[in-house]
Amino acid sequence: MRKTFKPLPIVLALGAALAAPAVLADGLEYHGYVRAQAGGTSEGGNLQCFQENGGRAKYRLGNECDNFSEHSVALPFGDANGVWYKYKLTLAIQNQGKQDAESTNGGAMNWQHRENYISAGGFFGRGFMENASLWVGQRFYNRHDVHMNDFYYWGNSGTGAGIEEVQAGPVKLAFAYLQNQGNANAANDVVNKRYSVRFYDIDVNPGGKFEGEYVHLMDSTAADGVTKGSGDMLFLQHTQGGLLGGFNKVAVVLGREQGAGWEWLPTYAGTGDQNGAKAWRVHEQLSFAFPGSGWSGTATAHYGKYKNGGGQTWSWASIGVRPVYNFTKNFSLATELGHDEAKATWGADAGKASKLDKLTIAPQLALSEGVWSRPVLRAFITHARWNDVARNYGIANGVFGTKNSGTTFGVQAEAWW
Repeated sequence: MRKTFKPLPIVLALGAALAAPAVLADGLEYHGYVRAQAGGTSEGGNLQCFQENGGRAKYRLGNECDNFSEHSVALPFGDANGVWYKYKLTLAIQNQGKQDAESTNGGAMNWQHRENYISAGGFFGRGFMENASLWVGQRFYNRHDVHMNDFYYWGNSGTGAGIEEVQAGPVKLAFAYLQNQGNANAANDVVNKRYSVRFYDIDVNPGGKFEGEYVHLMDSTAADGVTKGSGDMLFLQHTQGGLLGGFNKVAVVLGREQGAGWEWLPTYAGTGDQNGAKAWRVHEQLSFAFPGSGWSGTATAHYGKYKNGGGQTWSWASIGVRPVYNFTKNFSLATELGHDEAKATWGADAGKASKLDKLTIAPQLALSEGVWSRPVLRAFITHARWNDVARNYGIANGVFGTKNSGTTFGVQAEAWW
């Protein structure tokens, strides 16, 4: 879905600080994503978004409140005797649309540093290492998401180093070291280190691929007598292409002790002893398209459970669908229905499920037809309902008071390239 562009003025502006003009002459890539929206609610005020406490999915259509853009520049350093180097920088900008100009003062705008690394290859000659590449720095690493609810169910991103594209017969391998909490730590700081082995691009059936990643997490400190934890995570995924005009992905995530938790792991791994903790998750997503019918869409389902060392549990379940019907090549109607619920065996509402249902209807104008077509301009109306347990956690900032339902409306622009 992403395209490579020749240097544009904005690219040159971003790249000028990175390299001499001679380096910019050939092959510079610029990729990005942007969304912006405005609207209100049936109770007044500006646009609000619905997400129940503990639920991991937000079913994003008509349910996003921030203005967000992400910009990636990839700068090649040419090719010398088959050896190549590439530098990649990714920055994100997030703001709330409070003023015509916003600054980082007061937190109205937030700059995010996402990627900053160099990769290189062509060192190893012919054989199983022929296509292997090395990298060092901060990067997105093996990220997998469900776009319709902006949910990254697996990602091992961070700062570190690694080697990838090692061909071991029918399997490709990658090895990486990543770390949390940055460098220049105090002597008694506890930091988390992650050791990863990936196996991927494995043909298992016609149109089907299998992949996985094992991560060992381990706390480290220069201080004596500090409690340290460790743990493990395993990610397994099957991707089926050519199904219903689209694809299907089913993934399983297992974790123990330091690796027991939700989608922020392993990237945002914490520290400390989680002796006896276990977690598992299953994620399903489907993309479909029926040529000539005008219909396309996506669907997803999730279930997961966490159990701490004391036997207390926390579970989450979610299901949603976004069908899109194209009346013309450029005009379509998107509908999104999602259900999210979570339940814990501790706290004030122990044993009670927090539930949220959300329905959005959005007429939209896109560059071409299909659920994945971008850029898109859309109007939307969103209606949500929730139970008392979810309301107790402050659904939509309390704008709807003691009610158990609410409606929002607005317009949105979204694009990626």
